[in-house]
Amino acid sequence: MQTDNGTSVGGFGMQPRPLDELCCVNPSCPDRGVVNHGNLSVRAGKGRGRWRILRCSSCHRECSERKGTALWGTRMSPEKALAIADHLKEGCGIRKTARLVGASKDGVTSIAVRLGLHAFALHDARVRALDVQEVQFDEKWAFVGKKREEL
Repeated sequence: MQTDNGTSVGGFGMQPRPLDELCCVNPSCPDRGVVNHGNLSVRAGKGRGRWRILRCSSCHRECSERKGTALWGTRMSPEKALAIADHLKEGCGIRKTARLVGASKDGVTSIAVRLGLHAFALHDARVRALDVQEVQFDEKWAFVGKKREEL
């Protein structure tokens, strides 16, 4: 998605991200996950101009710049996927979003599922070792309290 100043975030924006912000996603690459290492270059002649194909000089593998993003494996334009995400974020239903964006219901559902699974995986990867100081159980306590009053 895009930030307020128009820059792309997470490979989901309108402008291609600079190569120094990307990394190799090949699990067997020694430079996997290393950003701004200088091992990535754009391979010409593939992708038909819709997105770039990146070549890693460390593992000599090629992959789409969409690999590892919510758009991996879809042919939908980033603009349309971003519009779908914005409508769904604001609480629009699948059918209404499909009408507003000009996509099929199946296309909107597909993007919604992809975004959800990607967000789930990102959350699991990033949220680790939380130091919780306080936990609130207000709703559960109200439920338990009401059950005790009925008895």
